[in-house]
Amino acid sequence: MNKRHQKGLALSSSKGFTLVELLVVIAIIGILATLLLLQLGIARQRARDAKRIVDISQTRTAAELYFDDFGFYPQVATWAALDTLFVPKYMTQRPQDPLNAGNYTYNYAYSGLTKYHMWAELEQAASALKSDADIDSTGWTGQATSGLVETCTTGVLDCVYDQGQSQ
Repeated sequence: MNKRHQKGLALSSSKGFTLVELLVVIAIIGILATLLLLQLGIARQRARDAKRIVDISQTRTAAELYFDDFGFYPQVATWAALDTLFVPKYMTQRPQDPLNAGNYTYNYAYSGLTKYHMWAELEQAASALKSDADIDSTGWTGQATSGLVETCTTGVLDCVYDQGQSQ
C-alpha cells in the first residue's frame, strides 16, 4: 500500500506545470505583448503623418486652383480662414490634424502674393522628406501665424512643406 501511495504522488506531480514554468511563460507573453503595443503606436503615428502629407497636398492643389482663377494666392492670416476661400469650390472640407483636430499652418508672401508656405508637423521622421530642401524663411515677408517657420527650419521638428510658384 505504501508503494501505491508513492506512485500516485509521483504521477500527480509530473502531469502539471511547475510554478516557475508558468511564470516564465507569463513573462514571455508580457514581453511580446509590450513589443506589439509599441509597434502599433509607431504604425498609428505613421498613419497620422501620411494623412498630414495628403492633407497638405490636397490643400496645395486647392491653392493652385485658386491661383489659376485669381492670379495670386490667398491673403489670409490663418489656416481656418482658408476655409472660406477653398470650401466648397476647391475642397469638400478643410483638413485638420488627425491627432488633435488642430489646424495646419499657412503663410503667404506680401509682395505680389505669388508665394506661400504650407506645412504640418510630423511625428515620425519620414526618410523621403529628410532629403528634400526645406524652405528658408530668412527674409520672408509673410505672416508667420503660429511662429513655426523658424522652428521648423532649424531641424528641431520634422515638417512637410510646400511652396507656391514664384513669378
